[in-house]
Amino acid sequence: MDLASDISALVKKIEARDGSAISESFRTGLTAVLQELVDGSEDLTGALLNSADGHAWAEVLPSGFDKRRFAAMSSALLALSDTTVREARKGQTTNVILEGSEGNIYLMHAGSNMSLTVFTGVKPNLGMTLAQTRRAAERVSSLAREMAAQLAG
Repeated sequence: MDLASDISALVKKIEARDGSAISESFRTGLTAVLQELVDGSEDLTGALLNSADGHAWAEVLPSGFDKRRFAAMSSALLALSDTTVREARKGQTTNVILEGSEGNIYLMHAGSNMSLTVFTGVKPNLGMTLAQTRRAAERVSSLAREMAAQLAG
């Protein structure tokens, strides 16, 4: 089992080893990545990190956002996009872009078992926002690998 790709199992394993501090440290690290992402972009209004099974792991969201609903919707949208891209023989999903009249939502994988959803204002700089979001997704994946290495060691 690749613990970095199964965050739910990873956190359960940490907590079973009386590692609530490690678990909290992991969540704090994830939240810090999201906070830095949102603070570092004029275009981003929020960010959410969730597992593939739709559970929210970390978030930096404006008030009024239901993290549980958005986590479930984000994982469903990304899973549907993965299936659509695969069935169309177009490789792997890079990201999903939803454009709304009052802002956009971008979704992308953050490792193999998590997704990162970001919310923007109207008319964001698409290239810059996606680049910043990809870097944050890579950092999340790196944190998961570090946590897995701590558990293995």
